Amino acid sequence: MRKMIVFSLLFVPPLLLLFWGSPPREILVKLRLPELLLSFGFGGSLAAAGGVFQGVLRNPLAEPYTLGSAAGAALGASVASVSGFPVEWGALAGGLGAVLLVLLAFKLFSDPLSVLLFGVGLTAFFSALILFLYALFPIYTLQEALLFTLGYITPVSLMLALILFLLSLLFTGFLLKRSMSLDLLSLGDETAFFSGIDPQKERFLLLVLSSVPVSLFVAYCGVIGFVGIVVPHAVRFLGYRTGKLFLPVSFLVGGGALSLSQWLARTILYPTVLPAGVITALLGVPLFLYILWRYTGGRG
Repeated sequence: MRKMIVFSLLFVPPLLLLFWGSPPREILVKLRLPELLLSFGFGGSLAAAGGVFQGVLRNPLAEPYTLGSAAGAALGASVASVSGFPVEWGALAGGLGAVLLVLLAFKLFSDPLSVLLFGVGLTAFFSALILFLYALFPIYTLQEALLFTLGYITPVSLMLALILFLLSLLFTGFLLKRSMSLDLLSLGDETAFFSGIDPQKERFLLLVLSSVPVSLFVAYCGVIGFVGIVVPHAVRFLGYRTGKLFLPVSFLVGGGALSLSQWLARTILYPTVLPAGVITALLGVPLFLYILWRYTGGRG
């Protein structure tokens, strides 16, 4: 049953996103295929990063969206864009800078809720700075800023989409090689230390490896939330709990989930195309609330 769910998410959404409406070959190659590569790679990277954040920070609600890493990447990309620098480098600087702040908060605060609230504050602050920045420069509109903060997957060249997709696979492979460290850190620093790894070093490395592809996708697609929270928990519910299976399955399910969201964003109000982040929020918020209720003792 669980394999059927994974395979259906792996194949059905990409087919819908590619072939819905029987597009001509030119549209298929120049628009639909890059859109699919962006959606699948971004969704997979978000899900894998969410699983890493939750494991190494031992917080079931952690992910790049809730802890400010994605918003930091968006702010860095926005600053680079208005300054004339490559948006990729700006996004990387912003995303990794936010990761350092999260690690600092993890050291300073003693409980997961405080770290989560710190990340929520970072996200709100960075989002406000993005809107302020776009308001300062008349060549950009507040509508563009709003779409960017909501996560709008826009067409890019097939080559760029393919490069980003391959980078997402590459960094997921790096994470997979360190899956044992992820499993040990999720059990606590003492367990990790007595198992022969440096907890601080491994935590930093895993967060950086998971944040790099997310930051690069944010530079072109904006901030998309809830995929990184909901998908890892769904994968655990399906029975994939250890790193060697958990990370690749999370990547596949996350890619399928965002591809499905992008298809819904394109078709619900056709010909208007909604931001994909709106769909992930509509679908993800109820599941997020359930996860929050479950892990805060809501079951009594």
